[in-house]
Amino acid sequence: MIFHRYAFTALLLSAHRAQHNASADPLVTARCNGKVIKNQDILAQRRLKPGSKSSKHTYDATVGNGAIITSTSGKSNKTPSTEDQGIGITTIKSKASKSTKTSSKAPKAGTLAPSSSPSGVPATQPSVAPTEDGIIPNDELLLPKCLRRNYVPPTPKPSPRPFATLPPVKLDTAEPTTGEGSVPPTDENVTFRRGDLSKNIRRLGIRVARGMSVRVVATANERINFANGDMSSLPFHGAPDGAAVFAWEDGGHVYVSNSDRQNKRGGVYAMYFDKQGDVVDYKMLLSDTTRNSSGGKTPFNTWLSCEEYAQGQCWQVDPEGRRNPEMTVLGGEGGNYEAVACDDRNPLQPIFYVTEDFKFGALRKFTPVEGLASWDTLNGPGTTEYLVFLDDKTFTWSLCDDVARTSQSIYFPNVEGIDFKDGVLYFVSKKKLMLYALDLDNNTYTTSPTNGGLLGSGEFKNSPDQLIRNEGDFLYFTEDGGKTPGVYAVDSSGQRFAIFEAYGKQYFGDETTGLAFSPDGTKMYACFQDCGCKRSGEGDCGCMLEFWRNDGRSFDGATMNLKYHLSE
Repeated sequence: MIFHRYAFTALLLSAHRAQHNASADPLVTARCNGKVIKNQDILAQRRLKPGSKSSKHTYDATVGNGAIITSTSGKSNKTPSTEDQGIGITTIKSKASKSTKTSSKAPKAGTLAPSSSPSGVPATQPSVAPTEDGIIPNDELLLPKCLRRNYVPPTPKPSPRPFATLPPVKLDTAEPTTGEGSVPPTDENVTFRRGDLSKNIRRLGIRVARGMSVRVVATANERINFANGDMSSLPFHGAPDGAAVFAWEDGGHVYVSNSDRQNKRGGVYAMYFDKQGDVVDYKMLLSDTTRNSSGGKTPFNTWLSCEEYAQGQCWQVDPEGRRNPEMTVLGGEGGNYEAVACDDRNPLQPIFYVTEDFKFGALRKFTPVEGLASWDTLNGPGTTEYLVFLDDKTFTWSLCDDVARTSQSIYFPNVEGIDFKDGVLYFVSKKKLMLYALDLDNNTYTTSPTNGGLLGSGEFKNSPDQLIRNEGDFLYFTEDGGKTPGVYAVDSSGQRFAIFEAYGKQYFGDETTGLAFSPDGTKMYACFQDCGCKRSGEGDCGCMLEFWRNDGRSFDGATMNLKYHLSE
């Protein structure tokens, strides 16, 4: 059977619109020329090339409310009657049953250093993704407007307060900053002022917020100094990227960090701090992987490390190194994976969301079988769905990744960081320079631009990257590119502040990565991925910094009682 992929994708997109008007249930089956295509076959469709010598193909799709819709593609001079949808839709019959896609693929074992098995060498971008000019001219009228070559896709209208669903969190007796103009009085010992980059650290070429200090913890390709005077046996890893902090024994903590190096030279490393905040150990947790970009924490205190290349996977890693790392089911057939967030409101069934940094990527949602959540949760069966925007306000989840890839390419290409809190899923598109806030309970979303509009000094003009939360009201961003890569914070009202920025020439075109906070919120860790190296991505690229407030408070805590001015 020769399969026309684009007409099928258009049909699925229309099916989701029809489904949205009648039911919240997902798409479950589809047909091509009368042959039923099951859910488990949907991935196989991506490997079939568009175009056909046959004059006519008929596609049916069954939506969650039981309706079957039909579309015919091929050489025809007849304009479809439904211009807005681009295809004719006919309800044929209803069905009461529905099915779900279940994954039970056994994961492959990972390796501890040194080893040789986790992942293959990088491949070119997957051939299954549509090309910029891959639509058959004679079939263009059968496609929705959003898939036609001369169509300019709509940009979602920014919403001024993407965090309005989150109530402010008070972490101190003094009130946090509330915006432009005068702010409520604070305790006299508060010396920190987010958004005021008046402290110049010339030896490092960075500016930090007033009342804040910094030290260099590690430099790539150099051994790390321990508190007892010894040095690490391994040098600090090159191209540091996504990171997280986990509580450790006797009041200490572990900083887990990815290495974004190519050709099986990536991996995951861990730096161990005692309760005084001094480094006491450093080791490798995962080796022989490729371009470990970012990832995320699980509710059962493991680290998920995502590979960002065409055949990338998501690996589960024990921060203490007591268990061998394993490949999870999250990565499916492979992809350019970036970051993971978890909705853990139901402790027996945490739901995982994975972003893909690719124009035609698909943001996926994995719901495991309900039970005691543990390491094995990400090795077992569950349902994988994909995010589809229906318009500039509403979204749904699909069992078909093709329609999701079309949606991402239009509305939120190249998704980077992701975060979850209080029923809202946040993520950013580095191409759109946009922050998205999805209300998971109501299937609605809002957007706001990430560039510009800071209160105080600093600028945030380039691509948003990682999203990290400390312990309260603020969502923190890292930045990729430009001459002043830095770290920025957004509160629940949508007001934005700079925490630090680089200005030295060695940082031009660099990116801030590895953002994480100590368990008590008083220490902030961040990296520059290049840090002045000659060739990006090599073993001598990168450095790790530690920041703290001079008043000893959490970074989400109270700030000084001063006035702010909106920076352009």
